[in-house]
Amino acid sequence: MEHALTLETTDSKFLISIDKNYIEQDFLIGLMSHIRLEYLAKKVDFDDSIESLAEEIKTTWWDKNKTRLLKHQL
Repeated sequence: MEHALTLETTDSKFLISIDKNYIEQDFLIGLMSHIRLEYLAKKVDFDDSIESLAEEIKTTWWDKNKTRLLKHQL
């Protein structure tokens, strides 16, 4: 597959060309959704407390669910 993926740049854009045989359309749509979410996340101005809140939520969730989840692996 010659040139299955090409990247061109202009002053304001990246132009990506992908051979249809290279990846499936559903994968590409998912990738574009992920890129959009990353872009939106960077625009949000969270302060440092958001990371500690996220860690607290994960820890609380794990404490409540670890027994149930690990029981299936034994």
